[in-house]
Amino acid sequence: MNNVDYLLRVQFSTLSMGEKLEIKRLGAHRPDNLVLLQPGDKTTRTFKTEWFNRKTWLTASASKHALFCFPCLLFGNGTGDSVWTSDGFKDLKHLAERTVKHESSKTHLLCAMKLGLLGKVNVMAQLDGAYQRNIAEQNKKTEENRYVLSRLITCLKLCGKCELGLRGHYESADSVNPGIFKCIFQTMCEGDSRLKRHYDTEPIFKGTSSTIQNELLDCMYEVYRCEVAKQVQATQFVAVQADETTDVSCKSQMVIVLRYMVDNSVTERFLEFIEVKDKTAIGLSTAIKKALEPLRLTEKLIAQTYDGAAVMRGSVGGVQTLMRESYPNAHFVHCYAHQLNLTLQQVCAARISELKVFFADLAGFATFFSTSPKRTAALAETSTKRIPRPPSTRWNFKSRTVNVVWETREEILECLDNIRTQPGWDKVSISEAYGLTMHLRDRTFLQLLEFFAKVMPEVDVLYSILQKREIDASGVNRAVENFKVNMRDIRASADEIGNQASEEPGTAKRRKTNLPAVMKEACDTMIAQVEDRFSKSDHLIAAQLVDCSLFAKFLNSFPEVQLACAIKLWPTALNNMGKLRTELALLYGHTELHTGKSALSLFQALHENNLQEALSETCTLLSIIITTPMTSAESERNFSTLKRIKTFTRNTMGQQRLNALSMLSIENPFVDGLTDFNSKVTETFAHAKNRRASFLFK
Repeated sequence: MNNVDYLLRVQFSTLSMGEKLEIKRLGAHRPDNLVLLQPGDKTTRTFKTEWFNRKTWLTASASKHALFCFPCLLFGNGTGDSVWTSDGFKDLKHLAERTVKHESSKTHLLCAMKLGLLGKVNVMAQLDGAYQRNIAEQNKKTEENRYVLSRLITCLKLCGKCELGLRGHYESADSVNPGIFKCIFQTMCEGDSRLKRHYDTEPIFKGTSSTIQNELLDCMYEVYRCEVAKQVQATQFVAVQADETTDVSCKSQMVIVLRYMVDNSVTERFLEFIEVKDKTAIGLSTAIKKALEPLRLTEKLIAQTYDGAAVMRGSVGGVQTLMRESYPNAHFVHCYAHQLNLTLQQVCAARISELKVFFADLAGFATFFSTSPKRTAALAETSTKRIPRPPSTRWNFKSRTVNVVWETREEILECLDNIRTQPGWDKVSISEAYGLTMHLRDRTFLQLLEFFAKVMPEVDVLYSILQKREIDASGVNRAVENFKVNMRDIRASADEIGNQASEEPGTAKRRKTNLPAVMKEACDTMIAQVEDRFSKSDHLIAAQLVDCSLFAKFLNSFPEVQLACAIKLWPTALNNMGKLRTELALLYGHTELHTGKSALSLFQALHENNLQEALSETCTLLSIIITTPMTSAESERNFSTLKRIKTFTRNTMGQQRLNALSMLSIENPFVDGLTDFNSKVTETFAHAKNRRASFLFK
């Protein structure tokens, strides 16, 4: 409390009397870890701590490596010699003469007198009882205002958590349809007599105006950013994710997400939404750099993850290349969830025309039932499941559609027959129902449907693994290997599926095609695409070094290729190749340390056994692997929040307000976990500007 960094950050005059007296009691702070050197022509001068005994007013800052005057720091208020109050004194050569000169100055003597008299009885104040009563009354009013402010902050947190609109179009006292915020606050008043009394009688600060809401949201977002910055500074490595979408007001919004480790576990934090007007590589990279600049991540940023658009992944002028000009260690990772989508799209490419026709026919079922409430109701009479209509951007493609049509084909066929035979249906519905009926009686369509009903669950498994926040490179490797094994098993059953006689009554094979060959080609295409996109990435190869499932293999044959790949990717962080090689060779032989399945579990095991210093290079490699994001799935989750907050009826909010409300929704568990969040927001709000209502104690 009495250290220089704290006193430079806060104004001593704004503190309460109790805090001031405590600082006076503690006296000038003398840091134990002070290192103050001044290189000279022949020798280097060193500050000797005996100066603290000779000059009791001396204090120092270990972070600034400088000396300060304790009384002037408290009462100088920017006056006098700034060297002793703000900049810090570092000239050890002239220390003796400058201390004599400073302690003889009028400013220093005046500040020393104020410090000495602090807390003593003020005769004038004692004589003037009204003065004391006024101070007590103002402090009581301040306490009341700060209590109300804390309740307002709680109300805003609730609205943000539930993604509710704060204001209505008409907020006057006689409005019958006010905004959610005002309604919740009035409900809170009903159960809080102290809050209700303030709301009914306070003429200046009621707290429900739009101005107060916006200022509080700004303060909440500022406090959140400060907490994230503290976590980022305390962690070893950081990765950034970015993605872009269009909001309801047709503005291009890019989200920035940070990924790093806290307390031996991985976390992903929303940073901000940025309205992007320049969507070129230069414009996007400039926006990302501006968002990251306050965090000072030059050496810490070890990965950047985007989708596969040319403007993002371009190796010559793409965003990832321009980012590495400022962040040389930021290795680019193409989001693997996007790559999975590209892999599946290859299955439906024009070269496999039978599959292109199949998926076009399949889409007809969703279109037929989703465009008419009457048809949907007819399907509900025969089936408990509705046929989903997935968007074109859905990463796991048409899995749900395939599964529902395959599982409920009998019910769908019954519904279509009812539409064709029962009265009351229009000609278009009857005609389209006949076409869909032919598909469900077509042996080729049914066999392909059965084939993809086996393929899509494997896709879903891989997709769900890629979407996990804690997924790392070793997890991707294992998931991809399992996917390829399962796809080979399905390929082996292609002949059985394609050549079997259909058991469906009344089916006919209307088009001649070699279905087993088509199915095998689809499996081969997916396996080849997965191997090409997932298995040949340098960081996935390097991650095999800490893949527990490969340790038995590496014990007999050390992975030299993988080690060389890791050193090539992260030469700055892994600067002791010999030590890393020795550590890994020892680790592979201690099976009790790698009982888990992920790099994170191995990292936690090393820390639980206090091996982080002994295996420091391995822990550094594990930190890099864990911190590196495999997908930009968190960005997609944030876009879902954006579309819920910025809706058609709330499409004019400013960017700062959007970021604050998004933060309260996305990072609600984190904000709730900050026990002093309300008090920090209150302090930020109180010091933001001069206000008519009192929020600072005298």
